[in-house]
Amino acid sequence: MKIFASVDSFKGTITSKDISSIIENELGALGHSVEICPISDGGEGFVEVLKAHFSAEGILVNSVDALNREIVCEYVLIDDVAYIEMNSSAGITLIQKKDLNPLITSTYGVGLIVMDAINKGAKEVVIGIGGSSTNDGGAGMLQALGVNFYIDNLLVTDHMNGYLIGKITSFDTDILVQKIKDVKFNIFSDVKNPLLGKKGCSYVYSPQKGADKEMVLVLERNMNNYAALVEKHFQKNVIDFEGAGAAGGFGFGAVTFLNATISSGIYSMIKLLDIEELIERADVVIVGEGKLDSQTMYGKAPAGIAQIAKKHHKTVVGVFGIIDNDADYDFLDHIVSVVPKYASSSESIANPKLYFTNMIKELKI
Repeated sequence: MKIFASVDSFKGTITSKDISSIIENELGALGHSVEICPISDGGEGFVEVLKAHFSAEGILVNSVDALNREIVCEYVLIDDVAYIEMNSSAGITLIQKKDLNPLITSTYGVGLIVMDAINKGAKEVVIGIGGSSTNDGGAGMLQALGVNFYIDNLLVTDHMNGYLIGKITSFDTDILVQKIKDVKFNIFSDVKNPLLGKKGCSYVYSPQKGADKEMVLVLERNMNNYAALVEKHFQKNVIDFEGAGAAGGFGFGAVTFLNATISSGIYSMIKLLDIEELIERADVVIVGEGKLDSQTMYGKAPAGIAQIAKKHHKTVVGVFGIIDNDADYDFLDHIVSVVPKYASSSESIANPKLYFTNMIKELKI
C-alpha cells in the first residue's frame, strides 16, 4: 500500500517531525511504502517544517517572549524570503498558565525577529501566526519596527501590549515606512475572525490567553481605541476585513501598517511543500493534529489536506491525540485517537511518543 502522511504537531507534546518519523517507521515495517511530509498551518512547528523540507539552516536571533523575557528564536531565510513563527516569541506555550495575561503580553519580540530578517536582506517576510498569547493588535511588533506610540504627546517606551493600546492618543510611522519600503509581508493564518465585537479577538480568544470576563471587556475597549486611531491615521475603514482578529489582532496590525496580505496557512503550505503531488501518488492519506474539534474544519491542517485528498479520491485516515465528541469528521474515512483507548489524557501528555507509537502499530490501513 502507498501511504502519504502529513500530520500537524500535537501542540506542546510531540512535533510534526517526530510524528512523521513514527508513522514512517511503524508502517514501513509492515511493508507499506510510506512518504511523509511534516506540516504546520503557521503555528507551532512552522519553522521546523520548512527547515526539514528545504534542508535550510535556521537563523538564530536574540529576542524576547511576550512577557519581555530574553529568548533565542529561530527563523529561516530561503533565497530572499524570511519565514518567521510568531509562536517562537509570542507563543502561549512559552508562558505558564498562571502567568497568562493578555493585558501585559506583547508581540514586541516578533518585531525583533522581523527586523533581523530585514537586516539580513529579506525582501519578503512570511509570518505564521498561530498560538499567540497576545491581544495587542500587533502594536508591540510595530513598535519594534519603528512605530512611535504616544500618550498625550509622551513617547511610550514600555513594550506595547493589550493595556497600552487603550491609552495611546497618537502614533507616527516615519521610521517604519523607511525600514519596510522594499519589503513585502504575508501572514499565514487559520483564523477568519474580525477585529472587534462578539466574534472578534478579545471576546473569542482572549479567555484562552488568561482573560476573565472583566478583562475581556477592558481588552475590547482598548482594541476599539487602537482601531479608531488607526482608522483616523489611514483615513479609511480598516477593521472589518476577514482575519483582522487573528492572533489577538496581529492580522489587523500587519495589514494596516505593513500592507500585508493574509493567506490561508494550510493552503499556502500545501502549495509551498508540493503536497498535492505527494497525495496523487498515494492510495491512503494520513492526516491529524492534537485535538479534533469544531475548529478543525476551519482552516486547520487535517481538513485542508483531506480536502485535496478527496479531490483525488483517496482514502483519508485521521490520527489524533483526542477527539471532541461534538466534532464533525465527515471528511475522514477512518479515525483513531490516543485518548482514551491507548492512554488517559495525563498519560498521553507525559509520554506522547510511546502512546502515539502504540496507536500507529495497530492502525488498520
